[in-house]
Amino acid sequence: MAEAKRAAKKAGKSDLRRQIVAKAIVDPKFRKELFASPEKVFGERLSASDTAALARIQRMLPALDDIVTHLAGEVLCGGGGGCGGLA
Repeated sequence: MAEAKRAAKKAGKSDLRRQIVAKAIVDPKFRKELFASPEKVFGERLSASDTAALARIQRMLPALDDIVTHLAGEVLCGGGGGCGGLA
């Protein structure tokens, strides 16, 4: 029984971390907060793997920002049909 509770708690932490990473990818304001004080966002002290994951995200951000910008342009401009400089 205790093992099942530990597994459920670990799965919940994993889901929370995925949600935090996903939000950081698409929300620049949240991303700034995350990198300024990650312990506050996660609600606990970060593990070495958490710190490494944040470093990887920071290295990938320029490419991710380009992808998000491109996708936003596709959505807003109906498949690249031209927006008159809006995207």
